[in-house]
Amino acid sequence: MKKLLAVMLVALTVTSMVFAGGEGDSKGGKGPLVAFICKDLSQEWFVGTSGAMKAAATARGASDVLMFDCAMNPDKYMTALDTVISRKVDVLIVCPPDQNLSQITVDRCKAAGIKVFADDDPLIDGSGKLIAPALALDAYKVGEGIGVYLAEYYAKNNMAANAATTGFMLMNMPEVSSCVPRSLGAKDFFLKGVPAFDAKKLIVADYDGTSEKGFNVASATITANPAITHWIVMAPNDEGAQGATRALEQAGKDKNAIVAGVGGYLAKDEFKKAYSCFKATAYIDPVLDGTLAGNAAMDWILNGKEAYTDNKKTATPDQIAQFGTAYGFYPFSATMIDASNYKEIMGASAN
Repeated sequence: MKKLLAVMLVALTVTSMVFAGGEGDSKGGKGPLVAFICKDLSQEWFVGTSGAMKAAATARGASDVLMFDCAMNPDKYMTALDTVISRKVDVLIVCPPDQNLSQITVDRCKAAGIKVFADDDPLIDGSGKLIAPALALDAYKVGEGIGVYLAEYYAKNNMAANAATTGFMLMNMPEVSSCVPRSLGAKDFFLKGVPAFDAKKLIVADYDGTSEKGFNVASATITANPAITHWIVMAPNDEGAQGATRALEQAGKDKNAIVAGVGGYLAKDEFKKAYSCFKATAYIDPVLDGTLAGNAAMDWILNGKEAYTDNKKTATPDQIAQFGTAYGFYPFSATMIDASNYKEIMGASAN
């Protein structure tokens, strides 16, 4: 399945607010029409996800999967939503730039008779419960893996010898419900593994998910804490981890640092270097993610099977507490990778 990604990356060209593909739609008898409104199609994760999504849906008879890039702009998201409704798509898949747009998305799709579900960042109400089906990370579990990895690294590398000058930069995206638990899980399980760590040296750094903002926030945090010479950094995506890595390099503090992210799509390039402080990431397979979403869309159209309904039957109590029971969800998880195992786990995607 992963071999599809290389082909899709060549075939798929995504431009801001422009849909990819032909003009066929389900009303014209050419097959169902699917659309994906994405918060940032420039990120490698979403390039892989959207390509696999399109491949899965068209292989099962969809006339097209229209792609819309919001570039993290809520106004562009709403314009894309207007366009999708005017095109009378059969199923809309969304990853919103702001989850405060959840209710209006669901309401407008319902009024237009469009099936809608979320990919990666769920559509939620004020309490965080789903208001539409979603493929969503089991985010706290992802963070747990990172926290355990960092705690083990701390012990193996005797970082306790420099405890007085060691800080933990916990990067966070507070506006994204699927990212906050990643950071929280990493913090909780790192402190569980290193109970003697001085909590005063755990510094939260908020950013917007981009490498540029990650770099700026990390640089400011490093500058504001000159006494810290050894850094442990966790970011809830690879972009943030990459930005922090460049900031540590610029500050000359990368040789005594470890950075961990979530994704794998940027981390793999760091693993290939002779040295990088970006040492680990929680790998999530974008091709699998997109394939699941594309098939869920077609199952709903062809079989009347609402997306991810079956997975409610096997949900854990923690997942039910997080997502609720009103809508189906597919809890996606991750595998920790580093330079020692990324080729084996990522396969062709490691290239």
